[in-house]
Amino acid sequence: MFDLKRKIMAAVVIGGFLVTGAFGQKNNDRPPKPPNTVVVTPKGEKPPPSNNNQGDKKNDGKKGKP
Repeated sequence: MFDLKRKIMAAVVIGGFLVTGAFGQKNNDRPPKPPNTVVVTPKGEKPPPSNNNQGDKKNDGKKGKP
């Protein structure tokens, strides 16, 4: 019984690959691709400030310890 289920599942999987391969998108059916563009930021702008949520680490994190 287990061997029969295994053979049926293999046939279904192989059949699925064959069907999707037969009806897959061909190279000629694809829409044209737009040309690549490079986005460059203006040189006068400064980067945003850092978001440091860790607080000061000047005392090696020994806050409140004796």
